[in-house]
Amino acid sequence: MGKTEGREKTYLTPNQVAEKLMVSPITVRGWALRGLLKAEVTPGGHRRFLVAEVERFARERSTHDRQRPQRILIVDDNQSLARYLQDFLGTQGYTTETAFDGFDAGWKMQSFQPDILLLDLMMPRLNGFDVCRQVRGNGDTRHVRVLAMTGYPSPSNEQRILAEGAECCLSKPIDENSLLAALGHVAHSNAPPV
Repeated sequence: MGKTEGREKTYLTPNQVAEKLMVSPITVRGWALRGLLKAEVTPGGHRRFLVAEVERFARERSTHDRQRPQRILIVDDNQSLARYLQDFLGTQGYTTETAFDGFDAGWKMQSFQPDILLLDLMMPRLNGFDVCRQVRGNGDTRHVRVLAMTGYPSPSNEQRILAEGAECCLSKPIDENSLLAALGHVAHSNAPPV
């Protein structure tokens, strides 16, 4: 906790924010580096987050107050998983479309115009790192939220995709509650990971 102008403010560490938002601390640091989640830096160089700022960030990512269902483009070369996620997210009120490789994702980004890209990292021909870089480099798509997923979780893969502009990197098998939390949706499922 720190004091500013006679008022006491409550701060959270990156680990506390990660626990609250159900993501990894690396994801929280990535949000801070990109300016999505405002942080204050201590004299020792550590990031601290105001509780009110974390709550603002979570509210902005919430889908409950939106006028139309959020549109999610699921990009994964595992067609069974992509279709499962499409069905699952459809039951949660999202409008979904699938693409089974990075090139198909490019076409569907234009025709479907998603709000969120759920992107596999390891795909043949055009991988998720390249897709994310292209999405972030295009003025028409840079507003799209990118949530990465991988069957090969590692700190280096996570750091690399966050550096390309993804908000987080979920590990496969995908835990439905973690996916919904990353989307900003209140999870109601007790189903096993997919």
